[in-house]
Amino acid sequence: MDERDDNRRTIAVCEQCGALYAALELAEDKLRPIGRRDGCQCGSTDFSPVDGSLSAASFEDDTDE
Repeated sequence: MDERDDNRRTIAVCEQCGALYAALELAEDKLRPIGRRDGCQCGSTDFSPVDGSLSAASFEDDTDE
């Protein structure tokens, strides 16, 4: 089995600027944005997983028409 198959895909948030990235979970405490081996566009390399409370439903417009 290829080592890359063990990495879980997730969404990560930059701890410095809040940018969101598709990411690979390399270890329990290590996330790497997909396509950005050097880290975030702001220069940070510290990321946290986005919890399950962030979903498409969170962004729906719930104003009354």
